[in-house]
Amino acid sequence: MKKIITLLIVATLISCETKTVEVDKVAGQWLIEGNRLGLGYSAGDQSDADFAKKFMDAYVNKDPQSMIEMSADTVKFHPADVGGVFDVDTSNTDFIVERQKNWDSLSRDYVFIMPMKLEGSKARVVATVFNEKRYVNDGTVESINFYERLYINADDKIFRIVQYSRPPNE
Repeated sequence: MKKIITLLIVATLISCETKTVEVDKVAGQWLIEGNRLGLGYSAGDQSDADFAKKFMDAYVNKDPQSMIEMSADTVKFHPADVGGVFDVDTSNTDFIVERQKNWDSLSRDYVFIMPMKLEGSKARVVATVFNEKRYVNDGTVESINFYERLYINADDKIFRIVQYSRPPNE
């Protein structure tokens, strides 16, 4: 009898389904005045993190054509090493090739890649932190820590890149 009761309990537990409901938990707050004032962020989709990583890996692999294919027609670029914002024409690879011309190769050690969505917006943001090593053509190596935000539009294209950097702790 104990075996039958035990089997019934096990069978009941196995047959129960647990339903998981995903809820977009919003946190944080946009604090600069404008149409985003007061809006918060929620975690984005893993596909956005994968897309951003593919884009960043194309940069590391010196594959500008793949980057162009993943970009909007014009990308707003806020580089860490130069003040200002540049409208990069992505109808060709000239800008990327010029930017990388002094480097033999690159490598990156990613710390995190976090996709985010701003409340009420179709644009998505992927924030990432990484250490980049640039193997310069003259044989030297530069090491830089980056915080970067990549913005993805409704057409699944990168349309803005914002960078901040600092030297690594040595």
